[in-house]
Amino acid sequence: MIIQAIERASFFDMSLFLTVTLISMIIFAMSDYLKSVVLAFRVPGPKAYPIIGNTNFAIEGDVFQNRGVPLSRICPGLLRLWFFIFPFFAVYEPEYLQKILGSKGNTEKSFFYKFLHNFLGKGLITNSGTKWSSHRRYIQPAFRNSILEKFVKTFAESAQSLKEKIMRGPDVLNITQFVNDCVLDVLNEAVLGVPILERATKGKNEESPWRQGKVVVQNRVARPWLMFSWIYNWTKTSSDEIEQKGRLNAFTREMIRKRREESENGVVKERVSLLEYMIDINKRHPDFTDEDIIDETCTFMLAGQDSVGASLAFTMYLIAQHPEHQQKCIDEIDEIFGSDNRSPTMNDLHDMKYLEMCIKEALRLYPAVPIMARKLGEEVRCGKYLLPVGAEVFILPYITHRLEHIFLDAEKFVPERFTPENVEKRNPYAFLPFSAGPRNCIGHKFAIIEMKTIISRILRSFTMHTVPGKSFEPLFRITLRAKGGLYVRFEPRNNNNNNDEKVQ
Repeated sequence: MIIQAIERASFFDMSLFLTVTLISMIIFAMSDYLKSVVLAFRVPGPKAYPIIGNTNFAIEGDVFQNRGVPLSRICPGLLRLWFFIFPFFAVYEPEYLQKILGSKGNTEKSFFYKFLHNFLGKGLITNSGTKWSSHRRYIQPAFRNSILEKFVKTFAESAQSLKEKIMRGPDVLNITQFVNDCVLDVLNEAVLGVPILERATKGKNEESPWRQGKVVVQNRVARPWLMFSWIYNWTKTSSDEIEQKGRLNAFTREMIRKRREESENGVVKERVSLLEYMIDINKRHPDFTDEDIIDETCTFMLAGQDSVGASLAFTMYLIAQHPEHQQKCIDEIDEIFGSDNRSPTMNDLHDMKYLEMCIKEALRLYPAVPIMARKLGEEVRCGKYLLPVGAEVFILPYITHRLEHIFLDAEKFVPERFTPENVEKRNPYAFLPFSAGPRNCIGHKFAIIEMKTIISRILRSFTMHTVPGKSFEPLFRITLRAKGGLYVRFEPRNNNNNNDEKVQ
């Protein structure tokens, strides 16, 4: 009897020990999450509903203008949001953003980016950790100024093609489609190595596999049960995504085969594409595999198309909307080129100071990527709140760019905000169209040079005007779009720049 009692007591003690140990391990594993939950009840934010929280925000196209900007005035610095059972902290004050984006300890992307794997693959945008850092280190040299200079002819040819399409079309155009085709021309040659003239003679951009995808992240977020991959994978949307990704992978794999074959046959090309550069990385770094090349190619083709296309269209519209600023751009361009119809050089593009200011002001008002997300790897003090390790954070350039204490009359288009003197006065993290810090957009210089080349080509041949009764509303769909389109009237200028450009 005594022995049995001792055995039962020992069993009870062991069970109690194991139970306490298991509970302690669970609490330890969830400690970062629990800290975020406790903090979320202290930080102000919009009303959240049971279970769904604020997931309805994900499908509201005007969420930033109608909710985000007003909320930022009520909740200075940061606010709290709930997505299902996950608390997020939206941070928009530059002082706090500098601590988050400027630190190498906070480079991990939020779990939301995993929802993009079926669309973009596991490239620089969606990856974190050692794989991201090694890929960034390998690819970064391809975006040096000396390499970017080699892409200027590609930009110029695409811009010339856009100018010719405008001349053949009606006076009034919804520029979105035309601009997207122009950007896709650039990417096909600069990333894949398919010359623009070859695209024009052998196929149309509408048939491109890069134009057939659809981002569904917002739909998943708005339906919390779809955040669980084991549920989402049973849906038709998931099957469609995987099928589309398979087509892109197969297409890219074939392009890799062709580029390797050209290299083996000693084909010398005037312009080297990013794909060829990555194939060369693979030779020197075997850990950068063909699958990595495919993922990074998809990232550059898909993300570059959406972001630059939107930015270019918004910039052209805003320049058309403000003739006084447009005239300054035209005067600057005429001073550079005079009556010469040549294509631009890198030095010419560097001298387009006022045009660059207009581009940056357009990017301030309508950043192509209005939201980013990080998972903190270290504590960050934001005023009286201490964001814990593991906290999920939203960075909201659309809101940061509209903070009145930084940008007076923030809704107005004022390119002079970007004079060197004014830029020097501001926190560098007040302007985030390409993010900032260690994870800033690797192709930001590429994008600015591309936009300068295309817009300057158009302004050498046309003046642009908005169309009465044709306004637009910004629409949030991962990237920023223009609901209703962007209509511009093009009026040919009375000069010799409507002749064919000499691409040198």
